[in-house]
Amino acid sequence: MRVLMVTSFPIPGEYDGTAMLPIKILRALKPRGIDVTVAHLRARPPWQLSRKVDDFEGTPVYEIPAWGWATGIGLDQLARERPFDLVHAQHYGGATRALLACRRRGWPMVYEIHSLLGDEVERSRLGRGPVYRTYRAMEQGVLHHAAAIITLGEPVRDVVIQEKGVPADRVSVIYPGIDLAEYAEPGPPAEIPGIGPGHEVIMYVGSIVHPNQGVPILVDSLPRVFDARPQARCVLVGGPAEAGEEYRRQLGPHGNRLVVLTGRTPDQVVALTRRADVLVHSRLACRENYSVQSKIAVYLAAGRPIVATDFADYRKLLGETGAGLLTPVDRDALADGIICVLADRDLAARLAAATRMVAEEYFAMDRNVDRYLDVYRRAVEVGPR
Repeated sequence: MRVLMVTSFPIPGEYDGTAMLPIKILRALKPRGIDVTVAHLRARPPWQLSRKVDDFEGTPVYEIPAWGWATGIGLDQLARERPFDLVHAQHYGGATRALLACRRRGWPMVYEIHSLLGDEVERSRLGRGPVYRTYRAMEQGVLHHAAAIITLGEPVRDVVIQEKGVPADRVSVIYPGIDLAEYAEPGPPAEIPGIGPGHEVIMYVGSIVHPNQGVPILVDSLPRVFDARPQARCVLVGGPAEAGEEYRRQLGPHGNRLVVLTGRTPDQVVALTRRADVLVHSRLACRENYSVQSKIAVYLAAGRPIVATDFADYRKLLGETGAGLLTPVDRDALADGIICVLADRDLAARLAAATRMVAEEYFAMDRNVDRYLDVYRRAVEVGPR
């Protein structure tokens, strides 16, 4: 089988979950003998033709200008050089760009929804504007055409079926995968500036400014934690640095107990999580968080105790499995949960012991690739809607 992976960003790119997911997928597909090509948007210079720009770990990567996507000519040209059987479109950016060519050529599309479009576009505008309406219309076209839809959470699957009218047999849930071997290899915990051997480390990994991540709730909970646990320190692994400085100012006399580490690579994150006494994700209870993000795969793979807010799939993945302590979306409740895990070694050990099973069942890339291949086969069989 030959697969064209379409993204709206270059590969390799940023180290966030949206950019890393297609990299993890293509790395897992190659050992199975799947021929993968990657195509992404190039904004400038706009007049050039589509062109191959790189090989990412042996995978050909093509840049296609905006006019090439808008006319469909870019994918036509690519298909002559690198024929493919289906298009795996990442997020709505990749899906909407590839839609015209897929419709005209009858190429089956697998649309992987990273998060719900309606909560991202023109977030700050009351009633939203023309960009929002245009993207909604374009995504609806994708949903009408796609041979298969992949969601990163069960609530998103329900939205796609119940609100957007996609037949249930064309929608699958595949959580964002991770290579567990990266965490299985032994290695020392990372050394963190300002953190000594006697400190208890509360750690968060990811964007510290994206609204739905709930980092302000974590920061607001810290004074209560620091008062109860004098040796506790909080480490935020993510950026930007200016946001970290603002959080320190908010903490006042406790500000020196907050450490912010920016620009860390996935390999460095592996070593950093080994130093965590508790990993925290205080995400908000909002529609945008219907999708499971890759950070929970990182947390589970790290094998450390997890405290998270009780919302959507976290109840299934963390609460019902015993792999995490869930709290309401509230700073005091979150603080009490963190204090409980730091104070109770038996509880921390039980939480940590349950993480590996959940990571292997739902997030291990060697299992997820079988799920992707099953979706691919069904998409090719049934074709576009």
